Amino acid sequence: MPGPNYQVRSVQRALTLLRTFLAHDGELSAAELSKETGLDPSTVFRLLATLEAQGFVEINHATAKCRPGVILLELGSRFLKNNDVRSRSIGYLERLRDEFGETVHLTILDGNEVVYLEKLAGLHPIGFMSSRVGNRSPAHCTGVGKALLAYLSDEQLAQRYPDGRLKRYTEQTITDFEELRAELARVRKRGYAVDLEEHELGVKCVAAPTFDHKEIAAAVSVSGPVDRMDHHIVSENLISTLMEVTAHISEQMGWGRGVDQLQEQRSPAKGKGTGATGGQGVATRVRRGA
Repeated sequence: MPGPNYQVRSVQRALTLLRTFLAHDGELSAAELSKETGLDPSTVFRLLATLEAQGFVEINHATAKCRPGVILLELGSRFLKNNDVRSRSIGYLERLRDEFGETVHLTILDGNEVVYLEKLAGLHPIGFMSSRVGNRSPAHCTGVGKALLAYLSDEQLAQRYPDGRLKRYTEQTITDFEELRAELARVRKRGYAVDLEEHELGVKCVAAPTFDHKEIAAAVSVSGPVDRMDHHIVSENLISTLMEVTAHISEQMGWGRGVDQLQEQRSPAKGKGTGATGGQGVATRVRRGA
């Protein structure tokens, strides 16, 4: 990956303007964009003119404010269409939704946030769940987030939380960085994560990671009201079914087919053979922290 010296300053500034819209639901004026980004108003005006000409922003001439352009929707659709983990996971996500009747998510990690690639609303949806495809949520207090953070190195985790600060969302939110590290160690050991009203009151989530041919790739969760989720966990084997599903997705994504993984499987010390079930076995061992 080219270093900072290869980056084009004007492109950086234009992308900074576009990223500003992620934190706002409505339109923004040039003055508001200038204030939020720290860019000079004249620079913002020229960048907006260029972005509008290319279809990346639209200007509402009645309000003199800007909004994201339709080409961004097209790019997002291309990303979803070509995202391998989403296309390979959808059948398994539908199985989880149909079997337990609760909302199912597929997410990836971006910095210290999760991005929702897919959401299948439950058969008995609950209106207060805020997740949407394309939206972001904090990683430290969501089941999918903890399932993804758990497989980062200590250095990668520290880079995502350089000041060690964790925002509180409910009384259950983990706000101490060392406590988060301990929780992530538990996630690695058992192979799944739980969000017990840590991000949204009334919502419980169970999540498990998926792996591709070389590393952690995504996380899958089942979410719903606390009482229903407790019933699924105790009486309907939700956790074992979720982990079985994520193991199958990992196998589809190539886990166990990388060179390093094949060498590990053939190691006499491991005593494991190769073959179709090998990838699933490795995925299971990784999720259990082995």
